[in-house]
Amino acid sequence: MPVASDPNVFYSRFNRIIATIFATVAALSALSLFLLPTTSNRWLAVPALFVMLFVWEVLWRPDLQVSDDVVIIRNPLRTIVVPWEALVHVDTKFALTLYTPGHKFAVYCAPAPGRSQTSAGRHQTIDPVPYVSGPPRLGDLLGSESGQAAQLVRSRWDALQRSGQVDNGLAAQTPVAVVWAWGRCGVLVAGAAASVLAIFLA
Repeated sequence: MPVASDPNVFYSRFNRIIATIFATVAALSALSLFLLPTTSNRWLAVPALFVMLFVWEVLWRPDLQVSDDVVIIRNPLRTIVVPWEALVHVDTKFALTLYTPGHKFAVYCAPAPGRSQTSAGRHQTIDPVPYVSGPPRLGDLLGSESGQAAQLVRSRWDALQRSGQVDNGLAAQTPVAVVWAWGRCGVLVAGAAASVLAIFLA
């Protein structure tokens, strides 16, 4: 699988804050349960450890890496490598989404603003957003996570096109690599099963 050289990396600060809170609570819970004199209660440390593993995979690990060669989307349990030649469109309706011929790939760490933000935004004037032709979506706004990530992709894509480093006529024959993390998936399934068993044993 290609590796981005010297990439710009985007991740959700909100998700990482939530991940830190959950992981801290889970770690303290696991420690306190393990120190309890009752052996049966110690089994409950297993679900607490599973929570730490889960939030790392779902909230902390996902990111977007943008380099001159490829865009790498690290979503939970799978990684998508999109060469610039394969990219045909960038959208932010529900989340930053990269389109290639016949496929679309949402970026998990770059969601568009939620319904409450959307309702509030309808009554505000939306300033022009760089690299967006026509009226921008609320998901394009630079104050949103989807907008910040989209700006990162669009600005690099525009620069590469202007410099002639990207041939847009090769999209149909340029493959996109999708790599599933079967090992981590197995660990999560095993951790979930062990957590259920631990709850019954406690």
